[in-house]
Amino acid sequence: MDQGLFIQMFGSADFFVAGKPVTTRLSAKSLAILIFLVCHEQHRTTREKLASMFWGESYETATYNLRYNLWNIKKVIPPDEKGEEFLITSKDFCGINPAYQYTSDLARLQQLLKEQSGDAPLDILLEIREILSREFLEDFHIRDSDEFNDWLLFERTRYQKLSQENLEQLYEDYIQNQDLTRAEDALRALLRINPYEEKYYCRIMKLCLQKGERHAALRWYQSCEELLLKDLNLAPSKTLRELYLEITSQEQELSPKSGPLEEVTLELSADEDTAAISGLLLSDLIELLVSACERTVVSQVPRVFLEDLSSLQPTLIPTYGLEGNCRQVSQARLLHSLRGLITQLSKTYCITVYLEGESMADPFSRHALNYLRRTCTNEFQLYVR
Repeated sequence: MDQGLFIQMFGSADFFVAGKPVTTRLSAKSLAILIFLVCHEQHRTTREKLASMFWGESYETATYNLRYNLWNIKKVIPPDEKGEEFLITSKDFCGINPAYQYTSDLARLQQLLKEQSGDAPLDILLEIREILSREFLEDFHIRDSDEFNDWLLFERTRYQKLSQENLEQLYEDYIQNQDLTRAEDALRALLRINPYEEKYYCRIMKLCLQKGERHAALRWYQSCEELLLKDLNLAPSKTLRELYLEITSQEQELSPKSGPLEEVTLELSADEDTAAISGLLLSDLIELLVSACERTVVSQVPRVFLEDLSSLQPTLIPTYGLEGNCRQVSQARLLHSLRGLITQLSKTYCITVYLEGESMADPFSRHALNYLRRTCTNEFQLYVR
């Protein structure tokens, strides 16, 4: 960069002549003209196109402004060592002089992309990464030129995709060489580019497991779940949820509860709605139970029980990775599954339920609660107020 002209296109747009910045001597539109011509240096651009792209005034005003900016560019950027001018201009066309000697990070990137292949050396991948880690023409835009800004957005998106592909290659290289720390760094960078891509969460969770960091893997899942729910109103995919449940199952097995059971006290109320809708009170009970208990504990409940109970309480479906198929479950099966839920939870918790307004419970819920009180005497305490 010390000799001749160097153009920086990634990060802030900057032009250096003999190592000294000259960017401030160029107007925003002069910079934009230069940038556009450099990116299209294999093709000449018509004056008419440049004038219409950057100025919306009359034809005479636009062409005058273009002439002035081209003159200023030639004044700021001197000829190279061989006396070649940077810009070639004619009555109808403008372009970069192919004989002019200059360097740029964009030209270096294009050279590296030609050299890389499916098994590109690590040093090439890392140099590409170094360039693409900065946004193309960061924070640059022309306020009154929609055409230029649209082109700029397209280019930024294209280079972001190249950055993503480069990070994917680096990740594969690191995994092949068992460099888990750098593989995780690559995944973190990929998530900064696309924070909604669930396959990256799966990969980073599995990396955490390889490193023995189960709690970190669970935190990554929770971050993904919160982001998807907040921004897209979506639950994580089935694959990601099943991985989470597998980890929580292992976590529970490796860290069994010891000492006295934790007290869980629930307040359940019956009203006109629960009197009119069969099973509504049981649905409320299930929601209270799973909300009061740790997710790692609930995930130990046999899957078939949770799937049966999801017909009464559908919030179980996204939270525990259940199938979302609607199905009818017999009342007898529902009661057995509810008893299975309470039996499993009682290994960790001492469950006490206070029921307000029993007379307003629907017949099915009332019989179900009596059944639980009779069959789960050591796991479930029900008091009627």
